[in-house]
Amino acid sequence: MFRERHRWSPALALALLVAVALPAGCTSRAWADPPTGVISDPGFEAQPHQAISAPWSAEGPDFKGIDIWRGYQKTGDKNAFIRTSSRNWNAITQRVPVHANTNYVLDGWVRTSGNYTTGYFGARTQNGKTLVQENYGIVRTPGAYQYVHVAFNSGVNTSITVFIGYVAPGTDSWVQIDDVHLSPPYGNWAGYVVPSSPRNTAPTAVTATWIEPSFPCVDTAAPDHISVWVGLDGLDHSLDESLVQVGTSASCDHRDPTGAPVLVHQAFWEVINGGDPTGEQPVPGDRPVAAGDTVSASVVRRSSDPTTYVLTLSNLTRHWTASLTKSTPYARSESAEIITEEPGAIHQAIWPRQLSVPFSYVTVDGDPLDNYEVLTQRGQRPDTGTVYEPSRPTSANGFSAFTLSSRP
Repeated sequence: MFRERHRWSPALALALLVAVALPAGCTSRAWADPPTGVISDPGFEAQPHQAISAPWSAEGPDFKGIDIWRGYQKTGDKNAFIRTSSRNWNAITQRVPVHANTNYVLDGWVRTSGNYTTGYFGARTQNGKTLVQENYGIVRTPGAYQYVHVAFNSGVNTSITVFIGYVAPGTDSWVQIDDVHLSPPYGNWAGYVVPSSPRNTAPTAVTATWIEPSFPCVDTAAPDHISVWVGLDGLDHSLDESLVQVGTSASCDHRDPTGAPVLVHQAFWEVINGGDPTGEQPVPGDRPVAAGDTVSASVVRRSSDPTTYVLTLSNLTRHWTASLTKSTPYARSESAEIITEEPGAIHQAIWPRQLSVPFSYVTVDGDPLDNYEVLTQRGQRPDTGTVYEPSRPTSANGFSAFTLSSRP
């Protein structure tokens, strides 16, 4: 549910700092300043030639550039790369204006040759001091992109240099880079995501059970509206991303005969295939959902045909189950999501003032969340500052549980 409906905005827990100082080097090109706090050309789609050009720049002496229509990208048509057999530090960089004393999340996707562990993704000040960085290099799933991310406060700095690079091992090695973004720490998702990463294999199945939420409707221009869902492959900012998801929605965008807003629940599914969304679709058949119902959902990528996904939704209270099979050729299944979402981008909606959604029987590839590096997603209501976040997951008997709730 993305393009507009479910466009992801990151809200991540703090990443580990890696205490390795890397050389700042010399940038090769100049560029005009992008808007404050925004990375320009994040997916390299505006790069006109194989040579790296503004707003991106390069560090180090070895071969690097842009792959154009070669099929190596995560999304879109292009990606950046570095390839060398030296022992040098090489990087792709961009200088980005930022607001001082502001929290940011920097994230992106890399795919590597797997024969080094000296890759680094992060941000440094203009005098070359590393603010934050994450180590990468190990391949967990052959052929899969890996999500890398860091969270930091800009401090007194009003600009930073974003870098993605590695110290080469002296033999042929490479990294492919795509979809690099800088964002605030709160978004329109709240819950947990398990990404393909330097510590996780690429997930192919996700399951969860939840209690359908209830909340009072307030008669405002922006109706309270949330969706609760599980999905695969939605962790990406790109307009060309893919996502396969199934779940329920609860919306105050309805009126009773007196004109008062009333809460309505619906079972839905949606597929986004390389940026092409189906839109939110009702699950076929008579599929009633009400507040307090126990709902179970799963999305599974078929191993025999990786372009095919099986979506299953069950209302355990009302004793119905629906199973759908969808083809999504562009999906890579490089993240799994258990999410409560405020889909305001298309519904002109907003988070409810108070919310509690208990989740149970959560698994990714049959394992509980504590078997993975998980990303915590947090939302925030702009008018009240209310934060929506999951409790720390607990695990027992091979399953995880947590509660998504609001706090002032």
